[in-house]
Amino acid sequence: MIIQYQFPPALMTREIAAYYISGSLRDVDELRAMGEITPVGNQKRVKFRKDDLDAYIAALPEKHSRR
Repeated sequence: MIIQYQFPPALMTREIAAYYISGSLRDVDELRAMGEITPVGNQKRVKFRKDDLDAYIAALPEKHSRR
């Protein structure tokens, strides 16, 4: 029996960051412009910290459904 674990990387490209937050590339760009997430790396290929993305996700308001 082989058990596989998959963990999100500590640093994510813009594309992976968008997928991780269930958003779009534009969402990532807007979060970056607002200072919600800080890019790391060089000018050629920036990445985003998982911790910053997790903080953004945790701060999202919960959606309440009416029953």
